[in-house]
Amino acid sequence: MDRDSYIEIMAFPGEWERWGMLPDESLALLIAGYEPGHEAASEHDRHGVFQWWLKRQLTTEQLITLARLSWLDPDPHMGGYVRECISSHAGFTPAVAEAIASPYHRA
Repeated sequence: MDRDSYIEIMAFPGEWERWGMLPDESLALLIAGYEPGHEAASEHDRHGVFQWWLKRQLTTEQLITLARLSWLDPDPHMGGYVRECISSHAGFTPAVAEAIASPYHRA
């Protein structure tokens, strides 16, 4: 399966790509493990990419971007859990807190 097909069937909002937040390393592992039917639980793969990022030292801007992506996720419960995880990240700042508290809407 190619990258674009995977991103589409696993319901990654387009902002993941546009904002440069789909790392090749993480995505390659997910694509390699993909089996037909996984799209029924696509939130697991999207959550995996969030967690891939959160295990790193991130800038304030990267954390804000992840918060915005969490608001755009098709699974609101998973998005809420990701925001909880972001609030525990070592790089948490008042600007990140604002991004977590304010739902992000596409322009």
